[in-house]
Amino acid sequence: MVYSYQVVKFQTISFVQGTNWSQSANDKGVLYKSLKDPFSKLIVQSNNGSKKLYRVPRDRTVIVTNDTIHFLGELA
Repeated sequence: MVYSYQVVKFQTISFVQGTNWSQSANDKGVLYKSLKDPFSKLIVQSNNGSKKLYRVPRDRTVIVTNDTIHFLGELA
């Protein structure tokens, strides 16, 4: 079962150097998947200027659509 567990409005998105991501596109937007075990990191800067560091567990998918990021994953 796949669900959206975090939705973030953003201005810029940065992948932290040294992390591994795969990228693909579909009708929902651009999909990024963390390949590095156990997680990869991503920095999201919101429209209000705040920056947050997110740890994305391996095999979780991040969908970027317009100015929204959806973090997807399987229910534990």
